[in-house]
Amino acid sequence: MKLKYKVFWFLSVMMLQSSCAQNTKTPENISAEYVNKVKNIYKEIKTYDYNPSYTLHMNAGGLSFEVLINGNPIFSHYDSGNITGSIPINPSLINSGKQKIKIIITPETDENYNTKLLIDPNDVSFDITIDCGDYGREKVKDFHEVFKYKMPKLKESMSIYELNLEFDAKVPYALNGWTHSVDLSKEDKQKLLKEVEAFYNEIINDYKNRDINRLADKYYNRVFELQQASYGNKRNDVQDIIDNWIIDANDDKPFIFDQYQMKFYGDGKMVALVKTDKYYKNFSSLMREDKEGNYSCYGLILHRPTEGAPLEVIR
Repeated sequence: MKLKYKVFWFLSVMMLQSSCAQNTKTPENISAEYVNKVKNIYKEIKTYDYNPSYTLHMNAGGLSFEVLINGNPIFSHYDSGNITGSIPINPSLINSGKQKIKIIITPETDENYNTKLLIDPNDVSFDITIDCGDYGREKVKDFHEVFKYKMPKLKESMSIYELNLEFDAKVPYALNGWTHSVDLSKEDKQKLLKEVEAFYNEIINDYKNRDINRLADKYYNRVFELQQASYGNKRNDVQDIIDNWIIDANDDKPFIFDQYQMKFYGDGKMVALVKTDKYYKNFSSLMREDKEGNYSCYGLILHRPTEGAPLEVIR
């Protein structure tokens, strides 16, 4: 792998996948049942008199970190240097009320992606704000701030520092999400790992076989919830997702399904396989990479909606 191709990756963002492929040849089974079902999701999406979108803005330096909203991982940074960015967080807001923010801070990495032993209290900073507004009614400059936090100066060096914060949000929708999902952390770990690996391998085969219909079946609930959280009620909103699946299905980079560990999210109700490779730490293990280091990475988090049910894609 060539380090110059290493970039930040969002574990869970509004975009369902990222891809560098350019071939858009349409698979023969693109018109199948589940693809058509996804195509019509926009008809089911509700919009309201006011459609608030929440965005988290951050400015950090001297550290590595992972941000979770209500247990859903939305961003991670394991790279050298400072970072400033903004992330839409509606997909993590299941309903109105208190929302939980967890920030797991670890030592920064050097230019070779080696992690330092301790967090330097004299060279670390982390500031976040969250604002809210309706893109259809307001200009971004008029969005109002709903939360602000500046991390206090650390008193000593440490190997890990965890922040647990809360803010209030009011959204007009209510998603099923993972609120009532099974606590997977209480299940037999080895048996669960085999089940998760099997699901990931199914997805890999669907991409290899260019089976867009099977992908649409597996991703349907996630697409619906993300579209509702973003008020995506236009035909093109879901067509763009299908077009990305077609691009990804034509990607010729090989999958590198190795060097991963099983990780729980959402108070144990969600599970994913994430990379342990230092260059892609905590990236989804559903990844392709060519010899030049160009890669495509597909976020994939699973849950079990009810006891005894098979795993399903949730984010």
